[in-house]
Amino acid sequence: MTTAGVRAGVLRPARRTRPAGVRAAVPYPASVLQNALPSAAMFAGAAVLLAGGALPVTDSELVLAGLTTAFLATAVARLVARPSFAGDGAMVVPLTQLAAIGLLSAGTGSAAVLFLLLGPVLALCAAPGRRGVVVAALGTAAVLAVPDLLTSGMAAGGVLPGSLLLGPLAVAVGGLAVNETTRTLGARTTETDQLREERAALLTQVQTRADELDLATRMLAARAQTMTSVIDAVTEQSIIGTDRDGVIRVWNPGAEKMLGLPRPDVVRKRSIVEFHLPEELEAEAQSLDIATGPASGLAALVHAAQEHGSDVRDWTYLAADGQQRIVSVAVTPRTDDRGVHAGWNFVGTDMTEARATERMKDQFVSLISHELRTPLTSILGYLELVLEDEDQPLTDEQRAYLTTVERNADRLLRLVGDLLFTAQVDAGRFSLEPRDVDLTDVLRSAEESVRVTAAAAGVQVVLDVPEEGLVVPGDAVRLGQACDNLVSNAVKFTPSGGRVTLSLRTAWATADGTVSADERPGSAPVAQLAVSDTGMGIPTGEQGKLFTRFFRSSTAQRNAVPGVGLGLAITKAITTAHGGTLDLVSAEGAGTTFTLTLPRAAA
Repeated sequence: MTTAGVRAGVLRPARRTRPAGVRAAVPYPASVLQNALPSAAMFAGAAVLLAGGALPVTDSELVLAGLTTAFLATAVARLVARPSFAGDGAMVVPLTQLAAIGLLSAGTGSAAVLFLLLGPVLALCAAPGRRGVVVAALGTAAVLAVPDLLTSGMAAGGVLPGSLLLGPLAVAVGGLAVNETTRTLGARTTETDQLREERAALLTQVQTRADELDLATRMLAARAQTMTSVIDAVTEQSIIGTDRDGVIRVWNPGAEKMLGLPRPDVVRKRSIVEFHLPEELEAEAQSLDIATGPASGLAALVHAAQEHGSDVRDWTYLAADGQQRIVSVAVTPRTDDRGVHAGWNFVGTDMTEARATERMKDQFVSLISHELRTPLTSILGYLELVLEDEDQPLTDEQRAYLTTVERNADRLLRLVGDLLFTAQVDAGRFSLEPRDVDLTDVLRSAEESVRVTAAAAGVQVVLDVPEEGLVVPGDAVRLGQACDNLVSNAVKFTPSGGRVTLSLRTAWATADGTVSADERPGSAPVAQLAVSDTGMGIPTGEQGKLFTRFFRSSTAQRNAVPGVGLGLAITKAITTAHGGTLDLVSAEGAGTTFTLTLPRAAA
């Protein structure tokens, strides 16, 4: 591994730090003391040999001066080893040692003293640059010349012995080799130290990443365990997870209870399609025009969720014992940790009993409605005959009584009609007789119908419609029924002194459902019929249930407002059948506004 390779790696240290135990390359001034110590030991050995007589002494003063100079060089080495002392001053120590060797050589006259040259010469040759080699060669020549100069007084221009030429030359050649080797080793040492530092930093970073990865792994494991615990805690709903091909990977206790198979018999062994009614999947696939094949069943199951992000509808599940269960299934796509589609989630709620109860209720409502409609029609017919019989006139009191009976019978007949209408909507037998309908006339008729009731309740009804009228395609009877429901509700829920406003406007709707007064590119013309009141309003938490059959808001119950909760459900069904929308804006105590938006033909 090279330094460039490390720097180009994925794990690059942000800042280099020298770990414990790693020694950087020692700079030359800092190593002066280390290089001087061997020479000092050699001088100490020479001093012992001189004292013991092993080396001759021809001039004791020169010997004493040489030893003093040598030990003085050791003291100087401690000085120049300080960090503040650098540069050429570091050469003072080996030069001082060379001077000491020259004095000892002159004082002893022994060639053995020249072995002391090894320490300072190597120190000079190992110094950075080439100047140390030159100084070492010149210093060697000086040491060789000093004895002759001090003992015989040889002039500078005399003939030099051969050693004065050979010695410096050998020192120069060997010094160059030593210098080059030292420089190469120093560079390698520096690079090695740098690599050690980077390796230590990388190891530290790898350890940090490993710790982070270990922490993340533990967190993911804990999260997975929590999710598994939550899924296993659900026993009343089936939670089934599959891969992209529909093979089951998740099977919770709720699925075991609903379908009667333990987890080991299902996971990675069976497909979600096997638990659906084949005829139902085939019919759905045909309606979606999906190509037939093994994957058509799964495609039919997930088509809506794949297109819209989620899908909730009733499907028929086949249990292990052969029983069929009606299950409300929420289908959502599942992704992995990289955001790639990995499969599907099926969350099912057993609605078998609930759907059976609803069917029984609808059948009961339809049956009772028919049974009530016949006698009520007869009652109203005979009442009309009695009230209009001129041959047997009624007293005022009798007429008042029978008028009350007629009014209540009409009310019951309208209720029966509403029940029958809701049964038709649920059975899919609700049909329209479309033609051009002027909504201005519809609103005016609604205002006339409620005028007497509003006056009696002290509620003002304001009509705001365009004079030229506003025509939409639709069923005039059904639209009139929807408008009557909205207006009568507004009057019922507005206390005395309040106001109900009926307004009609043209507008433009875009594909995303945004409605504005101005035409925009791609928008379609619509008509907006709004019924606003200053009444008691509807709590925010109950507004989502307002269009459900038989739902009564808490404000209606507290204020004892009469009704059975069918008017808005019928109005919503009529609006949807006309391809329109019914929107609600309300706040408790601040009134309510219903806006019915219907498509209209372009001019």
